[in-house]
Amino acid sequence: MRAALLLGLALLSSVAAAQTACEVMAVSGDAQRADGKPLAVGDRLEVGTQLRTGVAGRVRLRFADGSVLVLADRSQLRIEAFQALAGQPRTAEFLLELGLVGQRVTPSAQGSWKVRTPTAVTAVRGTEFSVEVADDRATAVHVRTGEVEVEPAGPQTRGIKPRQPVRLQQALNGTQCDGSQCSAAAAWTTERLQRLEQRLGVLD
Repeated sequence: MRAALLLGLALLSSVAAAQTACEVMAVSGDAQRADGKPLAVGDRLEVGTQLRTGVAGRVRLRFADGSVLVLADRSQLRIEAFQALAGQPRTAEFLLELGLVGQRVTPSAQGSWKVRTPTAVTAVRGTEFSVEVADDRATAVHVRTGEVEVEPAGPQTRGIKPRQPVRLQQALNGTQCDGSQCSAAAAWTTERLQRLEQRLGVLD
């Protein structure tokens, strides 16, 4: 009886881990899974999938809740969790190890949408924003519409006042994080935003 119960739990866990998270809507240049298999339009990606793009690569994904994610060139992303079942809080978690990702997140009253990097954690409920990880692992976050909260990913130093998340909005729309702290919200220059848009393309 115990063995049967454990087997059942293992099967349920396996099904949950293999659930479809999103569909590939567009691909250009070098875009592939971590195992080297090229991505193609119509591919359905599961939780746990790792994606990589080359120098001129880009891929656009659409999730079950209508949210859209674009992985720009020279980027590495892992889909760590995604669930958007009717009547249940949405759960979406991603690990951006390197490069740039842009997202247009469908508003949700419950649940969360998080992007982790080596130096920051970004959380939203619904908005359009981007997260970029440089070669030195510093993280830059920009919000285009809505609101984003960003926290450094490094451990909190004992005895120091708890860190408050940096809140980004349209007027003060960007921050930079190095793991120990994130800079105060500040407006990004037009030139910087243009470079961002050139790498991401259109979130449609």
